Amino acid sequence: MDVEYIPQLIRCHLFEGITRQEILELLEPRRCQLKEYHEGAMVAFRGDAYSSLWIVLQGRLSAEFQDYRGRVLRVESLSEGDPIAAAILFAPETTFPVTLIAETDLRLCVISRREVLRIMQSSERFLLNYLRDNGSKIAFLAEKLRLVQFSTIREKIASYLLDLAEKQATDSPIVSISKEELSEIFGVSRPSLSREFSRLAEEEIISRDGRQVHILQRKRLETILDAY
Repeated sequence: MDVEYIPQLIRCHLFEGITRQEILELLEPRRCQLKEYHEGAMVAFRGDAYSSLWIVLQGRLSAEFQDYRGRVLRVESLSEGDPIAAAILFAPETTFPVTLIAETDLRLCVISRREVLRIMQSSERFLLNYLRDNGSKIAFLAEKLRLVQFSTIREKIASYLLDLAEKQATDSPIVSISKEELSEIFGVSRPSLSREFSRLAEEEIISRDGRQVHILQRKRLETILDAY
């Protein structure tokens, strides 16, 4: 592992709060491998064995499901610093649950399961980060699954905002995730999501102030779901 890629690992959720020097001590170069793929390459198929932790060093890839009719559901997009299927590494069945496709030229860091266990034993911070990342992924997928029941972007936004308002006990909730992450949860493109948010603002149902969304007309937002 070349030290030039340490900055990318520092930005990885799993190494948050761990210094450059500590990472160098935790990751012995001879025990880390690099994988490279060109744009458009099939990185892994659903059902392939997954026995090492993969971390994106450079580039971007998409995780997708494809049903028997050929319809594709994009689960998420992964970019620099993101670990790939970290929760699967220690699952009873260690196979990829999705197909991975390189959206750009891609470079991955590969760490064996044995090495991941060694790092967990050596660094409590890494272990906590690993558990937290897995918990975040479960919450992400649970919310995505909950919103699948709605057929329109407007219904998804209405349900998401009302649920967020209830969790934060305010009609001016903070959306803590990025628009890119939100579009992935909704399973729609970012431009389509932005347009629908703009329409709701033009109709004075909501207003936005950075990451804070003000629900101006709760009844109208609820009515969107009543139609569902």
